[in-house]
Amino acid sequence: MFDCIIIGAGPAGLTAAIYLIRKKLKILVLTQKIGGQIMDGPLIENYPGIEKISGADWVEKTQSQAKNLGVEIKSNVEVKKIKQKDDVFEVEIIGGGFEARSIIICSGKSPRKLNVSGEEKLIGKGISVCVTCDGPLFSDKEVAVIGGGNSAISAALELEKYARKIYIINLGRELVGEEVRIEKLRKSSKIEVIAQAKTIAILGENSVQGLKYKDLSADRQDLKSGQEKEIKLQGIFVEIGWVPSTGYLEGFVELTPAKEVHVDKSNATNVSGVFAAGDVTDIKYKQLIIACGEGAKAALACWNYLTNK
Repeated sequence: MFDCIIIGAGPAGLTAAIYLIRKKLKILVLTQKIGGQIMDGPLIENYPGIEKISGADWVEKTQSQAKNLGVEIKSNVEVKKIKQKDDVFEVEIIGGGFEARSIIICSGKSPRKLNVSGEEKLIGKGISVCVTCDGPLFSDKEVAVIGGGNSAISAALELEKYARKIYIINLGRELVGEEVRIEKLRKSSKIEVIAQAKTIAILGENSVQGLKYKDLSADRQDLKSGQEKEIKLQGIFVEIGWVPSTGYLEGFVELTPAKEVHVDKSNATNVSGVFAAGDVTDIKYKQLIIACGEGAKAALACWNYLTNK
């Protein structure tokens, strides 16, 4: 029996684990992927006290800190369901399960899919959601980044080191992101932005050979119209946002219409003994430092719950 099971090992989950282990509680972290979304961050420049660090390096340092304190982390684990029996929570995974007196949900978000022809069969065969992981595979090749926000801009700038040509396929009229990054992008001779373009198909049989999109510049309001165009390329990086990883929580805790976990100011859910933190929740802003702070808050609230129970 654990005092607390933390689901997810991104910034919120790792921070919560560090706080609880220092309270001398018996905890377990279950996660599919250590690090979560921040692992794909090529460069972090807004975390106080650290001028520049990659997402992967930040995760490595934080994970090492947690493990050195004695945190037990089980990775490549998919939580199927959580059930409550009296004052005990049962966390079901494939092939078994664990029991705990409390739960902190930090399962973050998963990449949103394009849902277009060719996507499913070519994932991992030229389609990627991780520039940090797969960027080097596209050395001297032509690639596209689909999206128009900070993630897409950062991905394109990271790909400059490898690719010969980078297209940004943006549904909107303008890129939306930090001006300092947009300015860097404007100065690049490798990056071309195609605005008001809706991706409609990924081309190729055994690997990505190109993409097809609709040019909506003539009539932005009508997604059914627009001239179809094709680009030949060898790689596609999908950067169109994320969806909450809360499928296993349906019917267990209150979710918002956007499927985020609803929490109060102390990170408590509507189920006593269950807390949540980070991007999986309905907090307004999604940032590394905020996820860490929310993880700390959830841990302190959980500790208060356990000591007063």
